[in-house]
Amino acid sequence: MIEVKKLTKKFGSHTAVDGISFTVNDGEILGFLGPNGAGKTTTMNMMTGFISSTEGEVKINGFDILSDPINAKRQLGYLPDVPPLYGDLTVEENLKFVCDLKGVKKSDRKEMLEEICRIVHIEDVYKRLFKNLSKGYRQRVGLAQALVGFPDVIILDEPTNGIDRNGLKDVHEIIKEEKNKDKIILLASHDLDDLNLLCDEIYFIENGRIKDSSEEISND
Repeated sequence: MIEVKKLTKKFGSHTAVDGISFTVNDGEILGFLGPNGAGKTTTMNMMTGFISSTEGEVKINGFDILSDPINAKRQLGYLPDVPPLYGDLTVEENLKFVCDLKGVKKSDRKEMLEEICRIVHIEDVYKRLFKNLSKGYRQRVGLAQALVGFPDVIILDEPTNGIDRNGLKDVHEIIKEEKNKDKIILLASHDLDDLNLLCDEIYFIENGRIKDSSEEISND
């Protein structure tokens, strides 16, 4: 379970996220919809421990992201809006480096990475430099690194950004497949149609707050 209570982030006099609260249960997909600057990415960065909150609390499967970050982050896989991978390393080298960061046992890596590559369809580019990949393949490799260690919670910031129609279909199937494994998935998008296809619930974020669900949400 994800538990977020009164999460707030201030940058000087500017409040980027203003007292957001919500929960997400096992096997659910929650979508964040909103324009640039609405607070979606800042919320995700606080939830994953990339930045600290000014106020509030985030618990991932009972572990507090600030007071117990090691155990909290073990539950997480995160794809930021730009995949956090090295251009001068191959896909294989990048994923093995993520294994190191996540403390995956060396005896488990080969089988696990083969399975992840099958899930996200990157077998053909496994030995290529990350910087030489198309935008679509970079997003797939970004998804792959989020799946390393098979975490219970997967947080995805604009996972379909820059992907063509065929790739979009594949990413949707990947997300649905992970949900069927009883994973918790949180994803942000500008595209309401995209979220409607995937999510059990959608929150519209505007000016750092969750818009009241009774208000109409549209692509306008």
